[in-house]
Order: sequence, then structure tokens, then C-alpha cells
Amino acid sequence: METTVCNEKILNFAVHIGELMLKSGAETYRVEDTITRILKKHDFRSVNTFVVPTGIMVTVESEAYALSTKVVRVKNRSTRLERIEKLNQLSRDYVSGLLSLDEGIIKLYEINHSSSYKPHTIILWIGISCSFFSIMFNARPIEFILSFFIGLGVGFLQYRLTEKQIVNFFVLFICSLSLGFAVMICHTLFDKGIHIEPIMIGCIMPLLPGVAFTTAIRDAISDELLSGISRGVEALLMAIALAAGMGISLSISYVIGGLL
Repeated sequence: METTVCNEKILNFAVHIGELMLKSGAETYRVEDTITRILKKHDFRSVNTFVVPTGIMVTVESEAYALSTKVVRVKNRSTRLERIEKLNQLSRDYVSGLLSLDEGIIKLYEINHSSSYKPHTIILWIGISCSFFSIMFNARPIEFILSFFIGLGVGFLQYRLTEKQIVNFFVLFICSLSLGFAVMICHTLFDKGIHIEPIMIGCIMPLLPGVAFTTAIRDAISDELLSGISRGVEALLMAIALAAGMGISLSISYVIGGLL
């Protein structure tokens, strides 16, 4: 009985690390490799791990009992690269013997409850990144400043919608829709004396699914075809949501402008 409890504790520890990695935006092959390495450190007869972007399934077999399986449904994924790095280091330390199981569980709890950047810090840097992205597309000083303030608004809107646990595709659609209207309002207020292209492109850059697309490619290269395809479709749908929101807002603005 004591051995069974210990094995279940090890299994829960490994799967929990994988769950946090997947929620933080890690590739599925990295999650599978981490879970497998942790479990193979112990004397399990066999270890089988299957990870997809929305779930984890792990089965282990040992001398003490026939099979033990744990299935975890993963929701609310985000991008937290600093937490992935901490979890990677935790798994390395545990596999190399620098941490015991109890110490690893305590460390995992600390990582899980570690705070990310403050919301106002994230929103501020979204505004800054939008303004500097606009420079890459030949923005003038006025367009640089407008990109900063519109980026702040888009960042705040994205944060508030995400906080309400709204579907990510709808969040991106609303953000791009609002971005298009904001740009066209500025275009009208300045009597068409600004170039809208640098502002639009600069402000939409932080919303693009670059990490999702890169992760899809890396999963596909690592023979994780199911995860690669699903993440690729996810990135494509995110891009479509952004394009639809921007296209609708610009079309409505041009129609209203033509009527006036």
C-alpha cells in the first residue's frame, strides 16, 4: 500500500508539471519528454505518455500494481515563457537527484503560485511595442504617438476580455474591430493628415499568433503531427479573427465616410 501511494504521488507530480507547462504555452513534445524523464527516473516497468494541446494522458506500470492512468484536461492556455523555464529547471534538478520528491512538490507549488507581470505593466509595454512596431513601417512622430495610445487601449481591452474568460478568438475579433474603428476615428479627427497603415500594422502586431504558429511548426518537426496540425489550425483561426475584425471595421468606416 505504501509503495502504491508513493507511485501515485510521483505520477501526480510529473503530470502536474506537464499540465503547468502546457498551460504556459510549451510544445507538446517538450511536455511529453519532461513527464517521461521524471517517471523513468523511478523503477516503473513501462511509461506511456500522450499529450495534445488540450489534454494529457499518462499510464505507468510497475511491479507493485498492474496499471495506473492519469488524464488531465487542460484549459485556459496562455504564454508564460518564464514559468516554462522554471519548470524545465525543476525537472532537471529532480531527475539529476538535486531535489527529493517532497522538495520538488514544494518547489512546484511555488512556481504554480508565482505571480506574473502586473496588468498595468503588460498594458504599458503593449503600447510601447505598438509604437515602436509602427516605426518599422515608416511612422512619423504623430503616428508613433497615436500608435502608443491606441495600443494602450487595445491592451486594456484584451486584458479585460481575457479576465472574463471569453473565448480567445472572440477576444481577438473584438480587439481588432475596436482597433480598426479607433484608427479611422483618428484619421477623421486629423482631417486625413495621418497615414493609417503604420498605426494599423504596428498595433496589430502584438495580437498576431506568432508563438502559436512557431509552436505548431516545432511540434510538426518533432513528429507530433496531431498537435502540430491542431496548433496550426488554431493559429490560422486567430489570424482569421484578426483579419475579420479589422476588415469589418474598415469597411463600415469607409461606408459611413462615403455617406457623409
